Amino acid sequence: MVRKRPLGDSDRVRTGPEDMTTRVVGVAVILITAALAYSLIFTAFPQRVTYQWEFENGERVPITHITCPSPWSVLYEDATPGGVVSGDLCVLPARGQVVQGVTTAVVGLVVGVWLLTRPTRRPGPLPELPDSVRALLSKR
Repeated sequence: MVRKRPLGDSDRVRTGPEDMTTRVVGVAVILITAALAYSLIFTAFPQRVTYQWEFENGERVPITHITCPSPWSVLYEDATPGGVVSGDLCVLPARGQVVQGVTTAVVGLVVGVWLLTRPTRRPGPLPELPDSVRALLSKR
């Protein structure tokens, strides 16, 4: 009796180039997520501001956006944005960006390490042909 394998069977054999491609993709996933996590946690970010004004030449000018320091420095080094705005405007979005960065790093690391450490299935011996198939081949 011949066992039919489904297309997505886990016993499928991967070839050498397929192993190399999987490893390259794993390293690429780790590098890209590391760059994204660094960007989210350690770089300055723009923040929209409402109800903030500064005075220039005696006129009140609304401030719509400010540039906050990096989320890491806002949360752990008490950095504040320059200008007349309050530093508290950056704390809540900085927390969110740190959470996003850490989540991105963890997910990317898990996926990348999984791709790098997937077991490689090596080909084993082929099963013997059934007698009925051998009989058909000998009739030719």
